[in-house]
Amino acid sequence: MSARRPGVAWLRLLALAFGLLCVVGAEAAAAESAWVESWLTGPGLTGTWFGLRETLTQRGVTPSINYTADVLGNPVGGQRRGIAYAGQLNAELTFDLGKLMGVDGLTFNISGNWASGSNLSGDDIGNFFVVAQAFAGDRVRLYTLYLDQSLFDGRLDIKVGRFAPGDDFLSWPQYTFFVNIALNPAVFATQVNVPGFTAAPIGTWGGRVRAKPVDTITTTVGMYYSDPSRDLGNTAGIDFGLDVPGAGYLTLAELAYLHNHGSGGPGMSGTYRLGGYYDSNRYPTFRDSQTSRRGNWGVYVLADQIVYREGGPEGQRGLGLFGALVAAPLQSINTIPFFASGGLVYQGLLRSRPKDITGLAAYIGAFSRDLPGQSVETVLELTHSMPLTRWLTVQPDMQYVIHPSGRSSTKNALVIGAQILIQF
Repeated sequence: MSARRPGVAWLRLLALAFGLLCVVGAEAAAAESAWVESWLTGPGLTGTWFGLRETLTQRGVTPSINYTADVLGNPVGGQRRGIAYAGQLNAELTFDLGKLMGVDGLTFNISGNWASGSNLSGDDIGNFFVVAQAFAGDRVRLYTLYLDQSLFDGRLDIKVGRFAPGDDFLSWPQYTFFVNIALNPAVFATQVNVPGFTAAPIGTWGGRVRAKPVDTITTTVGMYYSDPSRDLGNTAGIDFGLDVPGAGYLTLAELAYLHNHGSGGPGMSGTYRLGGYYDSNRYPTFRDSQTSRRGNWGVYVLADQIVYREGGPEGQRGLGLFGALVAAPLQSINTIPFFASGGLVYQGLLRSRPKDITGLAAYIGAFSRDLPGQSVETVLELTHSMPLTRWLTVQPDMQYVIHPSGRSSTKNALVIGAQILIQF
């Protein structure tokens, strides 16, 4: 067992378990205590703020504070056994400038993030797909700072400012409950191949335009400042600089087909997306760091489809399938030239818990042939998200890492633990 963090990590795990028991106990007492029942069914752990939360929203200011924690350990395999905690505290304000200033469809968003904890994958397992999506280094960051204008009843949407390309591309908002970082919050392999392709909580400067000419088609185009020195852990807290030597730009484009979306659709819904990206930066080659090539690109396909609904197409319980293929053909500069993922999600698998979500996923990353000794890493994940209240979700999680970092010399690792999400 790693000697660096287990004691602290176990204390954190016990604290989370104690908090959960307190909530369960409070829930049992709700029948005798009206205020406890009101608290448990309220919008957040801190309640309604004596009515201030609703008043702010009515006037055009929507606050949001949430905390995510992952406590995971690998009792089997990896480089050594270990336990780690990773957490993120997120605070966000959204201003409806239609209500505040009379500019219909315009919103202003600002958010920040406090990340803490350690990286079980990097420190103990030695694998590529970080098993705890909540890990984002150990620092406070400004995340978003942007204006978003919606026009023509939502047919056109323009966003400009500071945010992450992963907010709009190569992401599945409905599947971000998975604990592994492979898909949450955006495809991790692309974040490594192209550091300018950031995802929450790391923002960059840029603009994005989304058009919906008909109900079944959306097109999205974005251009962003691309800093090749960025990574998950070292990004500065307040990073306003646009003068990094050698920095370029990143462009992305995506076409999406929306199948049976909207109320009254004739069948079960699905979304099919085809996209691509180009980054203008110079990248050193793996075989010779003194040699570089300009430009990096890739293409992707994302698909998700509901295949079964209990009670018909309008039912909430049911089964959905999803899959992803990402190709970044330049083997000399891309760590993962090929990424594939697939899985299934069932809402309401347990009859007594209709809002629970059960997910099973596989993540496959093929390493560049120019990286000796590394072939393919595969991660299997089984997770179950349980909303206990409107503001507390507890999620047991299990992962199995096959050939960590594509090396057969590192033992396959079993990862077990839990994620907790609290809305304040």
